[in-house]
Amino acid sequence: MQDQREVSRLVRHLYLNRNIACMIVISLIANMSGSMILPLFAIYVEQFGISVLGMSILFSLFYVGRFLGGGLAGRIYEKIGAKCLGLSLLIAEIACMLLFPIATSFIILSILRLLQGLVAIGLTVFVRVTINHMSTLENRGTLNGYIGSSEGAGMILGPLMSGAIVSYFSLSIPFYFVAIFSCISFVAVSRMTFLRSPLKPQEQHSPHLEPKGKTMLTKQLLVYSTVHFLEMSAFAIFLTYFSIYATYKLHWSPAEISLAFTIIGISTFISAPFIGKLSDLLKDRLMLCILGLLLIMVEIILFLWFAEPWIVYLGMFIGGIGGASYLDSFYSQLGDVIPEENRSSFIGNVVSLSELGAIVSPIIAGALMERFSINTPFYYNLILVLIAMVIQYVIRFKSKSIRKRPIA
Repeated sequence: MQDQREVSRLVRHLYLNRNIACMIVISLIANMSGSMILPLFAIYVEQFGISVLGMSILFSLFYVGRFLGGGLAGRIYEKIGAKCLGLSLLIAEIACMLLFPIATSFIILSILRLLQGLVAIGLTVFVRVTINHMSTLENRGTLNGYIGSSEGAGMILGPLMSGAIVSYFSLSIPFYFVAIFSCISFVAVSRMTFLRSPLKPQEQHSPHLEPKGKTMLTKQLLVYSTVHFLEMSAFAIFLTYFSIYATYKLHWSPAEISLAFTIIGISTFISAPFIGKLSDLLKDRLMLCILGLLLIMVEIILFLWFAEPWIVYLGMFIGGIGGASYLDSFYSQLGDVIPEENRSSFIGNVVSLSELGAIVSPIIAGALMERFSINTPFYYNLILVLIAMVIQYVIRFKSKSIRKRPIA
C-alpha cells in the first residue's frame, strides 16, 4: 500500500512538473508575441493610410477586448475546463495572426484587434488560474514567480526579435512568427495532463453559495479589483507617458528609452522566482504586494527627481523588482483566499475590471499634462500607487486581526 502511494506521488509530481513547464512556455510565448507586435503595429497600420483617429480606435479596441474578455474567460474556464479553453484561445490567436497581414479594410482590422485583446486577457486568466489550481499554500508564490519571470523574459525577447526581423524582412513576418510560437504553445497545452478535477469540465453545478458567502465574495471582488485597477492605471500611465517624458524632459534617444524598458524586463525576469520563494517562506503575500508598490514609487521618484541616466536606469531595475513583487504576490494571494470553485471567474472578473484603469487613466493623465506640465501624470501615478498601498495595508491589518481573535 505504501509503495502504491509512493508511485502515485511520483506520477503526480511528474505530471505537475510537465504542466508547470508547459505553462511557463505558454506565458513566455504569449508575452513575447504581444511585445513583438506592439512596436510595429503603428507602422503597419500606416500602410493602410488610416487616420490618426482610426489608429487610436484600433489601439483602444485591444483594451476593450481585454476588458470584455477576462470575466468571460473565467466563466468559460469553469464550464469547459482548462485544456479546452487554452486550446481554443491559441487557435484564435493563430487565426488572428494569420489574418492580420492579409486584412484589407479598417473593419476587418478592428475585429482582429478586438479579438487580439480578448485572446491576450484570456491567456492571462488561463495561465494564472491554472497555476493557482496546480499549487498549494507551500509553493503558490514560487510557481507564480516562475510565470512572472517568463513574462519578463517575453518582454525582453519580443522587441529584440521584432527589430531583428523587420531589418531583413517585411513588416508582416513578425505576425507569422507569432503564429508559429502560438502553434508551439498549442502543442504544449495539448500534451498537458490534468489530474485534479477542478481543471476538468464541471460535470455538475458548483455548490450553491449561502448569501453570506456570496456577500463575502462580492466584497472581496470589489476590494481586490480596486487595488488592481489602481495598479494597472499606474502601469498604463507609465507605459504611455514615460517615452514622452524621456524624450522631451530627459532628452533621451530611442535607444536609451528602449534600454530602460529592457532593464525592467531583465529585472522582472531575474527577481520574480526569488520573490515567489520568499512569498512562500514568509506566508505574507500582502506585505510583498505593499513592498512591490513601494518600490514602484521609488522608481517614479528617481526619474522625476534625477536626470542622470544611471540613476534612472537604477530606478527601472528597482521598478522591475517592484512589479514582480506586486503582481506575483497579488495572484498568489487570490489563490490563497478565494475558494477553488470560484477562483477562475473571480480572477477573470478582477483582471477585466482592472483593464478599465488601462483605458481611463492615461486619458486623465493626458488631460493633466495638457493643463499643467509633463511631470504631472507621474505625480498622479504616485497618488494611485499610494492609495493601492493603503487599501492593501487595511486588508492585511484586518486579516491579521481576525486570525488573532480568540475563539469563543
